[in-house]
Formats: sequence, C-alpha cells, structure tokens
Amino acid sequence: MSKFITSGEPNPDSQFCRRLGVEFPEYLSLGEIRNEMDLIEPQLVDVLAEHKSAMNTPRMVNSKNKLSLVRIADIRLEQIDRLQTVADPLNPGLKGFEDLIEDVHRAMVTTDEVVRYGFRRSPQREQRLVTIIADRCRLVRQAAFFKRNLDESSAPVRQARNIANARHLASAYEGLEGFEDYVEGVYGLLVPKSVALQHRFFMETQPAAYRHQIRGINALLIKRQEGGNLGQTDVSSDSQIA
Repeated sequence: MSKFITSGEPNPDSQFCRRLGVEFPEYLSLGEIRNEMDLIEPQLVDVLAEHKSAMNTPRMVNSKNKLSLVRIADIRLEQIDRLQTVADPLNPGLKGFEDLIEDVHRAMVTTDEVVRYGFRRSPQREQRLVTIIADRCRLVRQAAFFKRNLDESSAPVRQARNIANARHLASAYEGLEGFEDYVEGVYGLLVPKSVALQHRFFMETQPAAYRHQIRGINALLIKRQEGGNLGQTDVSSDSQIA
C-alpha cells in the first residue's frame, strides 16, 4: 500500500522518500538510520582515539632520523593518496567522498605530528577509519530522502548537537590528553562537510525525484481505477541526521 503525507514529518518507522511521497523499500527507515548512526559514532571516536594515542606516544627524534619539511610534506601527500585509494571502492554514492576523506585526514594529522604518525601508521586502522566514515556517509545520503529542502539538510542546531555528542563520547577516554578538543576539531570539519555532500546529492537527485513523482502519480491513478485502497502515514517526527 502506498503511503502519503499532507504536512509535517514522515513516520520514523516508514521507509519513505519525502520528495516523492511514496515508500522506497531499498532505503532504511528514518528510525533505522538514527539507530545505525548511534552505533557508528562510537566506532569512529574509538578509531580516532587509537590514532591520537599513536601520535602522542613519544619517540626519539635526533639529527639522524629527523625529517626535512619537504619529506614531511611528501609523507602527508603519500598518506592522502593511500587513503583516497582505500576510499574509492567504498564510496557510498556521494560525489566528493574522496575529498572528504582528505579533509578529515588533514584535521586528524597536524604538521608537527605527521612524522610520529608516519612511524606508527597502521593500514588496518586506516582501513577501519575510511570504512566507518563511508558507513556514516551512506546514512547521510539515505537521510537526504527525508529532507524537503536544503534548509532541512543544513540544520545548524543539529550539526552542533552532533559535534557536542562526539565530544561527549570522547570524554570517556581518560588519560588521552587533549582528546576531546581533538575529536571536536575533526567533527567540526566532518559534520559540515558531510552536509555539503548531502546538499550536492539532494540537488543532483531533484530532477530524478520529479520524474519519479510524475510516474508515481500515473501509477496511483491506475491503481485507483482498479479499486486499490490508498493509505496515509502518521506524521510525527523530526529528522536529526546530518
């Protein structure tokens, strides 16, 4: 049975494309998106904790192993290239995802820490990091179908709440100096950049949404002629995903 809304928010338990006014079973419901995001955020903060701990561990640097600024710049480019290679097959369908990974990495590894991180890089940890961010972006992409316009996608209050939640998760990691500020800095970039990807996806899919809506209306008219019953959803929640 097709479901419709007249105003307000979609039922969080329905699988719904708000702009089209019909269900799309291949997408998660809004409630499922929220639940998955609640599972992903602690995983991402945990990887950031491992990363920060590796960079914080002291290492003897002397005239023999100290790297030049040129070599440090080369290492950074090598790291970014490596992460983008990992990111390419994991792209959740958002144009600019690889650039997001680069931006997040720059926020994670400051210039004075890049040498120590170069000594302690972990391919497994890098794979986990990109995979978790890809999973997060997949949810951001699916949440776009619950937004009527770019203003609902932006929602600065929601963005601030997401960043504050990440900082709260970071507060549980005792003994890791500066970790809360570190996580806030990473999320302060990750969240708005993710919203920017959602904006682009929203605008790119708007024409397709319109075409689907026209086809959907035709299908409904046919169904009505055949005596099908039309239902209406409960409209009671607010999308909080960015």
